[in-house]
This record gives sequence, C-alpha cells and structure tokens, in this order.
Amino acid sequence: MTKKKGDLLAPNDPPIETSKPESGPKTEQSSVLRSAFKVASGTFVSRILGMFRDILIARYLGTDMRDAFINAFRLPNLFRRVFGEGSLSVSFVPRLIHTLHGRGPEDREVRELIAGVFAVLMSATVTLTLLAEVFMPEILHFLLSGASYMSVPGKFELTVQLGRVMFAFLILISAYSFFMAVLASLGRFALAALAPALFNAVMIIGAVQSQRFNFPANVLAWSVLLGGFVQMLVLVPSVVAAGFFPRLRLVRLSPEVKQVLLAFLPGAFSLSVLQLSAIVNMRFAAELESGTHSYLYLADRILELPVSLVAVSLGTVLLPTLAGHWANGQTSRISEAINHALRMAFFISIPAAVGMAMLAKPIAQILFMGKEFTYFNAMITASVIRIFSLSVLLAVPIRILAQGFYAAHRAWFPALAAAIALLVQALFAAVLIRNFGIEGLASASVIGLFFNAALLGGVFNARLAKIHLRNLLIFSLKLSIGAGFVAAVTTAYGPLSHYCVGRVPAARTLSLVAVIVVAATGYFVIAAAMKLEEWRELSRPFVERLRRLFFE
Repeated sequence: MTKKKGDLLAPNDPPIETSKPESGPKTEQSSVLRSAFKVASGTFVSRILGMFRDILIARYLGTDMRDAFINAFRLPNLFRRVFGEGSLSVSFVPRLIHTLHGRGPEDREVRELIAGVFAVLMSATVTLTLLAEVFMPEILHFLLSGASYMSVPGKFELTVQLGRVMFAFLILISAYSFFMAVLASLGRFALAALAPALFNAVMIIGAVQSQRFNFPANVLAWSVLLGGFVQMLVLVPSVVAAGFFPRLRLVRLSPEVKQVLLAFLPGAFSLSVLQLSAIVNMRFAAELESGTHSYLYLADRILELPVSLVAVSLGTVLLPTLAGHWANGQTSRISEAINHALRMAFFISIPAAVGMAMLAKPIAQILFMGKEFTYFNAMITASVIRIFSLSVLLAVPIRILAQGFYAAHRAWFPALAAAIALLVQALFAAVLIRNFGIEGLASASVIGLFFNAALLGGVFNARLAKIHLRNLLIFSLKLSIGAGFVAAVTTAYGPLSHYCVGRVPAARTLSLVAVIVVAATGYFVIAAAMKLEEWRELSRPFVERLRRLFFE
C-alpha cells in the first residue's frame, strides 16, 4: 500500500513492509478461525442463556414494568460498550501487544501500561456511576420524556429506581472487560467468551425467584449486580496466574496510557453504534404506546445472536492479528485478513438474515408469548424482527471493517462514520415514526447502519487496503443459492406446525426446530457441493474435535 499525497487519513507514513518469515495467510486464517470458533462457542452458550433470560423477563413482567426494567438497564449497557468490551480492546490490545513484544509481565513498561490503563478505567467508571446516581431522574427524563411514557402513573419513577440500582453494573463489567482485553493480548479467548454465560445464569435464577416477591423488577435489578460480579470474578485467577493482574495505583498518564486513551475515545463511540442506535430508539419510542421499548429490545436480542456469533467472534480474534501485521509493517496482509473475514461473515449472516425474516412470527410466538406477553405483543415484535433481519448484513461488516481502522491506528474515522449514521437514523426516525410507528422507527435503525457500513467500506477500500468488492459480490451470489433453499424450507413451517398441532406435544416448537435444522443442513450441503472454501474452514474445527474424541 502506498501513501497518497495529501492523504488526510494517513498523516504519517505507514510502516515499510518487511520480509520477516512467518506463517502464510492460509495458516494464519486457520488460526484465526480456530480462535473465533472458541469465542463463538462461548458466545453461543451465553446468548442461548441470555435468550432464556429475556424469555422469562418478557413473560414474568407486565408491560409497563418490563419497559421500566429494559430502559433502566439500557444506560449501564450503553456505557459497558463505551468503557469496556470491544472499545477497550481496540485501543488497549494493540498497544499491549506492541509493548509486550519480547518482554514479560515483570517488565517495567508493561506493568506501567497495565496499571495505568486500569487506574484510568476504574476512576472514570466510578466517577460516572456516582454522577448517574445523583442525576438519574434528569438523565432518564431527557430520554423518556415522550407523552405516552410519562402518562403512565409510577412508570417513570420505577425506571429511575431500577436505574440507580443497576448502574453500578458498569464498574463490574468494565473490570471484566479489562481482564478480557489482557487475556486477548495473550491469545486466550475461550474463558472470557464463556464468562457472560455465568451472568445470564445468575439472571435466570433471579427471574425465577422474583416471582415470589411483589416487585419482581427489583429482584432482577439486584441480580444484574450479582451476575456482573460473578462474570468479572471468574477471569481473575487466569489474569493473576499469567502475572498481569494490575497493581493498584493513582492515575498517572504515561505516554503509553495517553496513546491508549487517544485511540479509546473515538473507538468507544464507533463500537457503541448499536447501543447508541438503541438510545435513539429509546427516545422516540417514548412517544409511542406502552410496550414499544420491550418490542424493540426483544427484536434486538434476536438480532444479537447471529451478530454476536459472527461479528463479535471474528472481530475479537481478528484485531490482534491485524495489529500484529501493522506493527510488523505487513500492510498487505491486512487486506487478505479483512477480505477473508468478510467472506466468512457473509457465509453465516446471509442465511441467518433470511431465516430471521421468514421465521419472525413463530420465533416471537414460541420464545416470548405467554403469561404477560400476549399474541398481540408477539405480532408487533415479529414485525420488528423482520425489519431488523437486514441489520445482520450490515452490523457484521461494520464490526469487521472497524477492526482494520483500529489496527492501523485510524480510530477517529469509524467514530465519524458512526456519528453520521446516528444523525441519519434520528432524521429518518422523526419522519417515519409519524406514518409507520414502531416499524418506521425500526427501519430508521437499518438505514443508519447502511450509511455506516457504506462509509467504512468506501474509505477503507480507498485509503487503507483493497476490498475485493467484485469477488465479494460473486461470492454473495453463490451464497444466494443456499439462501434460496433456506427461504424455501422455512415456508414449510406453517403447514408442518398446522399438521402437528394436536398430534405431537410441543408441536410448534418442534416444527420450528425441525425447519431450522433442515434449512441449515441443506445450506451447508449446498456449500459443500459448490466446494466453497469457507465451508471447509468452518467445518474443520468440528472435524478435528470429532477426530480427537473418537480416534485419540
């Protein structure tokens, strides 16, 4: 890659490519996929438990209490993304990898970097939590001042009460995110990916036990704090054993810590785009009928399953690889890694989007309907799921492309793209909500993501590394054959469930599972018949595990 004259995106010359001997692209891609498989496995368990948690919340809490709990939990969830998880990783992991090069945990610079970043992170989150406790009514009034929300007696007051309980979750989850980033720098991903499952397990226990109390939302709120503590605590032994547990100290901004912060601020904003998008929806949804916040939240949770399995898993393990290429001056390898990740992401996300759209109604009915959640509630949620299914095709490339910018120390552009996307979303939401209500609000979110993906892709291709757009388009057309099979099979759900009702216990659930299994199996068989490399790479971890299980 050559630097263009007047290139504002790359003010400094990129490192000169070296000829250091190292493993080739195929070996590296296999390594990335193996690590991604570990992350995806832990993430899958966590998301399944998280889905069960949300099923209980939907069924056990009444409409207004459910809205209050979801909105109160939005704030610490937003800042969880801002101060932890992906945003901390994209700023801290590349710097720690660079500092660790040829050094150990007892090196002075390594200790200073780890202790300094941890001190800044904890100081910021504790300060923010104290401010939120004091100004919670004002914050939530700004976000929920719609006439519909405020007209329900006691709803706003309950939201404030729950928000004050749960906001301290930010401190716990930020500590977890720091430990996760340290382990990612050492190439250890599995435990950190599985830890959120413990949080969801605690929440499930809390949801079940909450039915014994008059105010179940309060029990769930305290369960959030307990779950966050358990999720953070499980990583501590691994960090201590590796010798990277931070030493407590006052905030001191060393040059290395300043570099992390400079990358952290724009990265935090850009990686929080889905959460910030939800905050925009939160504000407009307050003008619509009760339950709107719940419908958007539950549809978003369905969306997060494929997005987390693909984008988060690939993005988590891709960043250290890309950062290593940039540190070693191998900029052309960034293009290879990004294009490979995009192909793998499309391989999973295209059939997932088709399946979500086609099965939105039975998914909403089977998962959420019951007790407090009625058929009417399920149908509205299904309409939002259909619209959000398009987001799978956009959120995944956004996450992957953003990693390339962070690895190249260009964190400010993803932040700019996210800001433009949020502005576009807000403008479309203000217009579409008038005529289309909640469906217009959901559509505005998709439009915002489209602008975000287009900006990132265009600038990445023009300024950082080549995206093989023609090859990706041809690859997507090939995948459309399998996706068409998925669409055809999912239409069988209606007749199949109608036939089984009265003959088979849990007919609708079994019909949905059967249709998904047949559709997924057929899609992978078609991919194998077409000899797609992505299918072989994806199946390899399963084949290796089966070989070890039965032949070793």
